[in-house]
Amino acid sequence: MNAPSLLRQIALTVAMTAVVSLSAAPIPKLFSTGVDTNGVLLSANQIDPHYLMTASADPGFPGPDAFTLTPGFPVGPWIPEGPNSRWIAPQASQSTGNEPGIYTFTTKFDLTGLNPSTAQISGNMTADNDITAVRLNGTDLGITASGFNAFHPFSIPVGSSFVAGTNVLEFDASNAAPGINPTGFRVEMTGRATGANESPSIITQPQSQTVVVGDLVTFAVEASGTAPLTYQWRFNGSALSNANLATYSITGARTNDAGRYSVSISNAAGQTNSADATLVVLIPFPGIYNTGVDSNRVVMSDDAIDPHYRLVVNPNNPSVADALVQNAANLPGAWVTNSSRSRWIGPDFDTSGSLPGNYLYELVLNLTGYDPATAFLAGSWATDDGGSLFLNGADTGFRSAGYASFSTFNLTNGFVSGTNLLQFRINNGAIGFTGLRVENLRGTAQAGGVTQSPPRIVTQPQGATRVITEDVTFTVVADGTQPFSYQWLHDGTAIPGKTASSLLISPVLASDAGGYSVRVSNALGSTNSVVAQLVVIQPQVGVFNTGLDTSGVALPTGDPDPHYALLVSPDAGYPGPTTYATAGPIPPWFANDLNSAWIAARPDGGAVTAPGTYRYRLIFSIDSSNDVATAAMTGNVGTDDGNGGVFLNGNDVQFGASGFGGLTALNLPAGSAFVAGLNTLDFVVNNGGTTANPSGLRVDDLVLTGVTALPRLAISRSGSSVRIAWPASATGFVLQETVALPSGWTNSADIGMVQGSERVVLITPTGTAKFFRMKK
Repeated sequence: MNAPSLLRQIALTVAMTAVVSLSAAPIPKLFSTGVDTNGVLLSANQIDPHYLMTASADPGFPGPDAFTLTPGFPVGPWIPEGPNSRWIAPQASQSTGNEPGIYTFTTKFDLTGLNPSTAQISGNMTADNDITAVRLNGTDLGITASGFNAFHPFSIPVGSSFVAGTNVLEFDASNAAPGINPTGFRVEMTGRATGANESPSIITQPQSQTVVVGDLVTFAVEASGTAPLTYQWRFNGSALSNANLATYSITGARTNDAGRYSVSISNAAGQTNSADATLVVLIPFPGIYNTGVDSNRVVMSDDAIDPHYRLVVNPNNPSVADALVQNAANLPGAWVTNSSRSRWIGPDFDTSGSLPGNYLYELVLNLTGYDPATAFLAGSWATDDGGSLFLNGADTGFRSAGYASFSTFNLTNGFVSGTNLLQFRINNGAIGFTGLRVENLRGTAQAGGVTQSPPRIVTQPQGATRVITEDVTFTVVADGTQPFSYQWLHDGTAIPGKTASSLLISPVLASDAGGYSVRVSNALGSTNSVVAQLVVIQPQVGVFNTGLDTSGVALPTGDPDPHYALLVSPDAGYPGPTTYATAGPIPPWFANDLNSAWIAARPDGGAVTAPGTYRYRLIFSIDSSNDVATAAMTGNVGTDDGNGGVFLNGNDVQFGASGFGGLTALNLPAGSAFVAGLNTLDFVVNNGGTTANPSGLRVDDLVLTGVTALPRLAISRSGSSVRIAWPASATGFVLQETVALPSGWTNSADIGMVQGSERVVLITPTGTAKFFRMKK
């Protein structure tokens, strides 16, 4: 069995812990909205033959007819029509809408010849605005749903108020006030029930599974037939005691549980046997431990040293690699609670004062004697703050959702022969609690070591997008006969001195854009990786307030800010690096003005984004001829919810508390960590809460002093040429140009000509980009 198949089998084991038994016969005359008697979609502006509007809030459209819609608004924002149902409404043209209030849509179905005690219905429904009640034969089922831009699943289980013969199903759709506005209803559903004297039949056979020692195993059968049904599970043909349900579970699989499982199903009308389902139980490879357990996998006491996880990077105490079981009585209440299977670990038994930075926890896994191509590893993890999972130095792409709930990971590639390193990289954004929790860790591989072989790449370098001044690391993981040698290439040309398994570029410059690959060699041969593309984004360099265009004019809401880049975002829908001018919630936010505006991660002006930490970056330059010791900066800053720090070239400037009702003074005096060349100013914004809410940054009155003021360049288009102008009074300055920042500056060959109060240069554009500056 290959590793992906093993992953699917083990995932199936976890998922099949509960099975709802459906009966064999479909319920007749149970229809979705907007279809004919054959289930084919009706055309527009047709009366639905299966649904009546038995109550209406609009006297002008009292029913009972319910109509399919004419094309166009409000579909969307309503979910699109088809393929299995359509919207129905009091009138076909919902662009004009109907009065607010309750509209009841009623359908009937027939259980004649079927046993109502076995009936059940499942499906999806939606309405504009909400479904406030669902009734079966007059009984309120307690089912509701909100929103029209998605389907909402529902079920009417066995034992509900079904009756013999005709049944009535009602849906109350509420149209919200005020005034006339669109309303509609839509449902897709199916149902089943058994007939009288129906012998058992199997709808879904029990499935074969491959699991790891210790896993929970659940076999399930889905059957139909006249109730009551009786079950008898068998192992290798012999009846199992106390195995008389539709499911059979094994808690903590052992190797001797491997074999054939089947089930016999009986009722008064007959009996049937399932097919055999085979259980394969694999032995885990060494090194698999949850956090906070000893070598026998028993949880340890407070302050114990975890014997399996090492803190190879520890900002709190760089000389200490011990990860400690944290004091349970001191853990934050929002953290996932410790269990009998794992505990929180950290750099100390009390991490309430832990220093900010990136912590790296490492677990050693041993695949000696196993085929790494068949390896599988899965588990659950939680972190404070965010976390990234790496295998053998390569980013797996799995991220932690935080400390309040577990995230899961499933690894089926990237393993090598012998020692493997599983790394949990955790960022602590500010002084305070930090920790790692790993639970349900399990994995296996087929026996068989790897023979002498040339290199084979198991993890290719991955492409990346970076803003200038950020870092990027390309990593390759190879297997085969050691030792390996590496040579990295940029656009096909070998990079001198870059001969490790990882390539770090720090800081990224515009000239670093392009394709990166690596050649891996050993005594038996060599191989080339795929080419990973690095895309480099260049914001406009300079000292600017937020929400201004390149001319310093306030941007309209929703326009990209050309100066500020979003480097870190917890919102997958708005990952950056582009930031946008926003009106946010003003008030209570401090009002925008002509000098600056709030910026946020999303472009629609709402500024409602996921909770977590956002990091905005401004990039500016101090000319190398200036004495950076005299440079200083002042400004005013606002954040929603709060300030997580302001950092000059990575150094915390100890900026105080800030909020959104006003602006707080920022002061970077002379002697701060300014550097010659490109400088970075990062604003970290903490968005609190547990659900999406407004978040943004405001920077106003930002001024850099103590350095030589350069003339301001104005660049515009003039026909097929580009016009560059600066004050004619700026004597002693020359125009310089380069095709990539921050280096490569040369004096322009054209000194320009004076036109009024300006000196002007006209150039014909060539290449992909060119940058200009003034130099004295």
